[in-house]
Amino acid sequence: MKKEMIYLLEYLSKSVQTDVAQVYRAIVEELERTLLYAPSRYSQTNIQTLMSRSGYRVPSQSEEAVMMLDTLLEIAVPQTLKEYRKTIFHTLLMANFPTKKSFLEHSLALFESQLEPVEKSIYHTIFTYIVCLNRALSLFYILGKKSTPESLISFSQALHVRLLSLVFNEEEKAFLTKGLQELMGVYVGLYGKYIYEEIPC
Repeated sequence: MKKEMIYLLEYLSKSVQTDVAQVYRAIVEELERTLLYAPSRYSQTNIQTLMSRSGYRVPSQSEEAVMMLDTLLEIAVPQTLKEYRKTIFHTLLMANFPTKKSFLEHSLALFESQLEPVEKSIYHTIFTYIVCLNRALSLFYILGKKSTPESLISFSQALHVRLLSLVFNEEEKAFLTKGLQELMGVYVGLYGKYIYEEIPC
């Protein structure tokens, strides 16, 4: 499963969709910088060929590859970590959208449907940041079992800075940077417990 994840990660980092490639290239480069992974020089077409020869399902586009990667990550990450992750996200939404709290208690879909246009824009950018951060931290969880806590912190902080530039515009960054830095710290602390403290799954 780890090999398939690596193929998908590299496939996405070489996507023809610039916004997709930038995010996954950042993840690959930060994993490489922390010595957890050495990327290949294969093209996206080469990766598809290798996946086919290995008996893996071959994605035809980035959206499909993202879904495939998420499925594998969901299997690999402990259920209790996923539950804590969901709790953090819901707590964040209730704190930032207090008037919509009752809708969130019913379902995330209902909550999203009740957001005003400006709220929806803020929500979607924050959601994108959180999803990308958690994908990256999940990959670190899988690849970084023998890493140090310092490596996790270095990886997370560097990726956080890059995601801020890729996901948010300058006005949003000015408004959200402090809160997102704190949020990143919460997620890093959560993953760190599972990587380094051997919490039962």
